[in-house]
This record gives sequence, C-alpha cells and structure tokens, in this order.
Amino acid sequence: MRRLLPFALAACAHASPAGPPGFARSKDRAAEVCLPPGVKDYLAGLRCPGGQAVRIKRVGSVGSRNTSVDPNDPRILLQMDPERPLARGEPDFHIVDAFEAHCPGAVYTLFVDMYHCPSPLQPPPDGFTK
Repeated sequence: MRRLLPFALAACAHASPAGPPGFARSKDRAAEVCLPPGVKDYLAGLRCPGGQAVRIKRVGSVGSRNTSVDPNDPRILLQMDPERPLARGEPDFHIVDAFEAHCPGAVYTLFVDMYHCPSPLQPPPDGFTK
C-alpha cells in the first residue's frame, strides 16, 4: 500500500494545476469565489504541499482588493452586491478575507474574494493541490 500513496498524490497534483506564482497569496491576487459557501468549498478542497488536508483559520478582512482614489466612489458599495458582475475594465473594490492555511511544518496566508458570482473555476495557490 505504501507504494501506491506517492502515485495517488501525483495523480491529485495533476488533476488541478496550481495557479500562477503568487495566486491567492496577496489581496490583489486573491482567489475569486461566490459567497461564504464558495469560500468554504474552495478552502476545503485544498491540499498541503505534501498532500495532507489543510487546516484553515479565518484571520479576517484585509480591506479592498484595490484602493479607490475617491473614498466616496459609489462603486465601492455597489460592488458588495454579488449579483452585480464587474464591468470590463472596472477596478475591483471587493473586500478580501485572509485565512491561515496550517500545513505540517508551515502556516501560509491565503486571500479570498467572495464577491465573484458566479465564480470562475479557481486553481489552488502555488504549492497547493486540489
């Protein structure tokens, strides 16, 4: 049975290639999901670099993905509506949440934007698998 485990982990790693370097590792490169169930599903599907399940702890909100020049820009509130997709070229002012991903020997900070509905299929952060 021990010989099958590395093969199984390699097969999982190829099932969903990791995102580009830095994906989900900063608020401006946050993973885009739909509402709290999307956050839960995305994070629950991640595997540590060694293939183990990730233990997740929410850190909290880290502010907008991008900072508006005008703090009274009406798009800031309008973008809190997950039913309203961003217009082409519109800056993303969504609030981003940070999570600690606890893996054996390391803790990583991951960033998720839950205001993208429907959400595009998101790859795992670099170093992680799904």
